[in-house]
Amino acid sequence: MKKVVLISAIIFGTFGAFAQHDHAQAKQEKKAGKSEKKEAYQCPMKCEGDKTYAKKGKCPACTMDLKLVVAKK
Repeated sequence: MKKVVLISAIIFGTFGAFAQHDHAQAKQEKKAGKSEKKEAYQCPMKCEGDKTYAKKGKCPACTMDLKLVVAKK
């Protein structure tokens, strides 16, 4: 009986440790994923090269509407 309890404790302890590690890793990946995606706006004509703006509006060079792009980190 003692062996069964001991083996069960080892199995559940190991499972708990792996589950906790996976949860922490998933939480870290989720947090990293949020910070990588930043919205930016850019002129579709690329009048100013690859310059981006934080807010929607018009291009100061050609007055076209700025288009949404995902900023690369």
